[in-house]
Amino acid sequence: MTPPGGEAAAGGDGTRRRLARARAATMIVLFVLAVVLGSWAPRVAQVKGELGLGDGRLGLALLGAPSGAVASLWLAGIAVTRFGSVAVVRAALPAYCGVGALLVLVHGQWSLFALLALWGATSSGLDIAANAQAVGVQAGYGRPIMASAHAAWTAGALSGAGIGTAAAALAVPMGAQFAVLGAICLLVALPVTRWMLADPVRVAREDPRPCDTGGAGPVAAGVHPGRARRLRRRAVGPFAALCAVSFGSFLCEGVAADWSGVYLTEVTGAAASGAGAGFVAFTVCMLAVRLVGDRALGRFGPTRTVRALAGAAIVGFATALALAASPGGAIAGVLGFGTIGAGTACVAPAVFSRAAQLGASAGRSIALVSTVGYAGWLAGPPLVGGLAELAGLHRALTVVLLLLATIAAFAPALSSPGIDPRRAGSPKRVGGDVRRSARVDR
Repeated sequence: MTPPGGEAAAGGDGTRRRLARARAATMIVLFVLAVVLGSWAPRVAQVKGELGLGDGRLGLALLGAPSGAVASLWLAGIAVTRFGSVAVVRAALPAYCGVGALLVLVHGQWSLFALLALWGATSSGLDIAANAQAVGVQAGYGRPIMASAHAAWTAGALSGAGIGTAAAALAVPMGAQFAVLGAICLLVALPVTRWMLADPVRVAREDPRPCDTGGAGPVAAGVHPGRARRLRRRAVGPFAALCAVSFGSFLCEGVAADWSGVYLTEVTGAAASGAGAGFVAFTVCMLAVRLVGDRALGRFGPTRTVRALAGAAIVGFATALALAASPGGAIAGVLGFGTIGAGTACVAPAVFSRAAQLGASAGRSIALVSTVGYAGWLAGPPLVGGLAELAGLHRALTVVLLLLATIAAFAPALSSPGIDPRRAGSPKRVGGDVRRSARVDR
């Protein structure tokens, strides 16, 4: 058995370097995706003032980004399947990095909606392609690497928020900010795409047997049509469970982003200057867990890892809600939102990895669970708002505990049947790359 971390080395220095460079390129693309997005949030208030929009009209305009993303996710999955993840990354990068410069053309609510919809569409294409590439790189390593890839995204979001805040403080025009930042990101990310694996799902076409890589790769294609149909039918249940986990995780993230500040100020009595501390804690804790998430997923498996983290988040946030009216309620609230970030940190990496195994196309599979996840992200804030109108925000946020419990309940769907996470099999060479072979009990 090859020791952990020795998979790429088993294929020689050339394979090891190629996988390492592909992994680095994927992380750079995910970082760029998040840094541009993160730099937008601090400028929203300025856009509202310059366009003279009220809260309601601004809210409708801001729906453009998620609407464009959701509408194009499935198309992005089809494009990745047909043209490959590298081609889609190279096509989406210039569009995504350049759209922000068009803010100078925005003059009202609907032009802002249209621009954000275009931005959301280009971001979803880049997101799906980058994650499909990450799944292929993970298959080469034969061990989890998705959590660290998503850690790059989280780090980019934090960096982007800092850039946007600094630009706003220095009164840098928004068009100039996004033009310069987009150009820098494009110059950094586009050249490294040549390091990416040209065909991250090639193993699915070369090996005609249904196989599973213990969380590291897609299910093989090329099987007999009848058997393929049976496999697809049997994958419906696991896909539904993955969608439930994805929905719950994204919804928790949307609630933390939109309601943490309101909760801290209106429920715990925190000062307005500290309203952002809850989401900062959420993001920092998510980043910290993702930095060590690959090791945990490889050692304990996705089911136990995700379930343990979700359980800890339930305890942490329930404690925060219970202490809301106490003198330390604000601190408890910040820590509570931090536990939500930690509790959901490994969900997306595990969901995307498993979804890619269940379908012949990693792009389409990831697009499916992402679409349901984005639906949760969209539904979360208004759901909590409606419950808050009926029962108060304090009680409304108990829905987060139910969502975390849902993640824990459906966590077994994240694991490959018949695979021991500590004994994923030995490496095998496929098409010049190292792949881990493992038996799957379907």
